Amino acid sequence: MEPADCKWRDVSPDYYGRLQQFECARGERSFSLGAVRKHGLYFKEWEIEVQNTIRSFHKPNPENQWAHICVKPSDGHALDEIYAFVWFGIVNGKKKDAEGTYIIGYIARSLKAHECHFGDFTLKHAIHVIKEDSEKSGREPIIGTRIDPRNQASQKLFARNGFQDTGIDDEAPEYHRWVRIGF
Repeated sequence: MEPADCKWRDVSPDYYGRLQQFECARGERSFSLGAVRKHGLYFKEWEIEVQNTIRSFHKPNPENQWAHICVKPSDGHALDEIYAFVWFGIVNGKKKDAEGTYIIGYIARSLKAHECHFGDFTLKHAIHVIKEDSEKSGREPIIGTRIDPRNQASQKLFARNGFQDTGIDDEAPEYHRWVRIGF
């Protein structure tokens, strides 16, 4: 599977059922520090949190949020398969004004898209949408996110894409705040 084979879609009721089965957390049979047990397997806390959020996701607030999925279009006999999910938006502002700051809340690629560069593809998609909104609204080109400091894969993903770790998040000390300024 290549990212070029996929299409971006807004999350809509047509996809809620498939999102409820989205898998991005890989379970292990043996316990590891910080693991959460579910269905007889052990999951990294940050991975299961993202998967649970995506599975229970319904509708973003259209005034200040976007939720997109990357799907492999079906051949007419099957349902579109979801390969990636990203939920992002504006904190303390709305799409119709220039106030607030951009934030990427949740980003994940399915287990089926492992090692296919879907993380970078998905993050670049969100940055592209944010850039278009910034150009239209005049909002400052600042994007933030929170990353669990144990989540090395996300840290590497965001660092590769121009984000910098600014340290412990004062509002949520279990996370680090990562920021990108400009496009």
